[in-house]
Amino acid sequence: MDENVHWEYDDCEFDNRVSNLMWTICGDYTTQMGSKEKTSLSKNIALYYGIMAGGRRRFIDWLEVNRYVKGRIRQNFNLDKLQSLIFLAVNPMVIKQISKSRPGVADIQKEACGEIISLLKNPKSQQFLDLVEFAIFEALAGISSSTEKNVQEMSRKILEISTSDTTEEFINAVDNLYIEWQNIRAVEPLQYLEEDENSQKEIINTEEFINKSIDDLLQTKELREIEREEDNREEEDREIGKTEVVFVDQDDMDNMQKQVAHFCGSSYLEIYQTKKIQNTLCKGAHRDCCLHFTEGVLRSECDSDFKKKYALRDRQRNINAYQENLRVYTRTIKRLRDALLRTLTTERSKYPVLSDWGNIDAKKVWRVGKIPASRLFRRFESNDKGGFVVDLLLDSSMSQKGREPLVAIQAYIIARALLESGIPCRVTGFNTFMNFTVMKRFRDYSDSIKSIENIFEYYCEGSNRDGLAIRSICDGLYRRTEDNKILIILSDGKPNDVRMESTDKTKPFRGILAYNGGLGVADTAKEVRAARQRGISVLGVFTGDERDLEAEKHIYGKDFIFSRNINHFADIVTTYLKRVISN
Repeated sequence: MDENVHWEYDDCEFDNRVSNLMWTICGDYTTQMGSKEKTSLSKNIALYYGIMAGGRRRFIDWLEVNRYVKGRIRQNFNLDKLQSLIFLAVNPMVIKQISKSRPGVADIQKEACGEIISLLKNPKSQQFLDLVEFAIFEALAGISSSTEKNVQEMSRKILEISTSDTTEEFINAVDNLYIEWQNIRAVEPLQYLEEDENSQKEIINTEEFINKSIDDLLQTKELREIEREEDNREEEDREIGKTEVVFVDQDDMDNMQKQVAHFCGSSYLEIYQTKKIQNTLCKGAHRDCCLHFTEGVLRSECDSDFKKKYALRDRQRNINAYQENLRVYTRTIKRLRDALLRTLTTERSKYPVLSDWGNIDAKKVWRVGKIPASRLFRRFESNDKGGFVVDLLLDSSMSQKGREPLVAIQAYIIARALLESGIPCRVTGFNTFMNFTVMKRFRDYSDSIKSIENIFEYYCEGSNRDGLAIRSICDGLYRRTEDNKILIILSDGKPNDVRMESTDKTKPFRGILAYNGGLGVADTAKEVRAARQRGISVLGVFTGDERDLEAEKHIYGKDFIFSRNINHFADIVTTYLKRVISN
């Protein structure tokens, strides 16, 4: 399939949920799910292939499988037939293993295989193994098969291999079935298959063969036509959706804190400080959620070289985009800074007014008794409303993917203009990683002006629990001493979070599991109203799909701005700030 896999309903977050599911099952958060393992045919089918991808990484030792395949092809086993047999047997085997701890996986398999059958209608071809593959789908979907007896018998024997518990048992079962199928009479036992020097030159990658076989299945004419229809289909209901609830072992839950630090950077707060904040903020819709406060993998302690490598690449990409139009952006910063300074100077300037108290106006003393006393005094007034402080909150979820350089540049411009005009500014990105809402601080209020360059570390991943992010950022903003507090949020108006729940039913999750659609929008709107009631001016800057404008309006009311061109972001925000300062 295409590297840029299109996800059903244009839901790029579903890609992330499938990857999270694969990570949870395999336990290795450094591995990536290849494009050939993904499909957009339906959510059940996509979840099914995501589960199998995680299972193949967890339960199969592919080095051992490759060693077995090398040994057998030296004995004249047919490579294609042997690897095809492994392909047909391995997926039911890993599903069976996963089902031992997650019984719901069997239901997903049954639904997905039923959908595949209804989409394919017939085997890919009349070749024996293609007929067997279709019969396996029918068996897993609980559908009676009308295929030939030898095909049904072969599919039954392949499914029997799924009872294997280890890679060694799996290899032995595959080997015995291949020998029986090909009617091989004389063959060496597996334990005598030692690699020689020539075998080192043989490149066997059975795992890649599995991925290619999956891709070949998904590339069949019938499925491609269905996929194209899905690509062109208009989404009928964008408001209502169900977030997949992924059940994980308690050991996995306990390991998440280490994983989030490994992939997002260590927290700049002590554990007890984070827990205190969670006890205060993670209530209601966000009860039992977790928070992680970090400065990212480049400025925090992080032992993931993989994440550091990609973070450096993303930062350099953003910097290069800025440098390409340096003069334009420099002029923009100067223009916005000057506009803010003029507005602040005008509002803070003092002017004389007649009053009944203040300094006596000597020129009018002679009129004592002839004019009202209020006209004998003069005092100075101004429109100064006190100090200002601004928080810039950037949606860093996958829904903003592809816009990173634009968002980083515009955030840099507005932050620099604010600081050069004397207004403290904090810039934070937010996204969800597993069960954690990650608050990535690019700069704090009192950091040096040089720290603004940290904004170029902006990149997008994961989901977004907007309500909790807003509640978290406002908690620090409330404590500022400035009279005027402003929060500017760049988001697409689509809260969407996945909840991983422990299989330990004694501690069920007590917040909103399906944090998207109407529930997510309503909770985010509630947090915006709560912030305004406590004196924070909240502005929503929307750069998403126009079809989601109604959700954005519901969240931010009249104080939201829609821009078709994100390059206008800085100008729009400055106009809003001037209005707040003046009014």
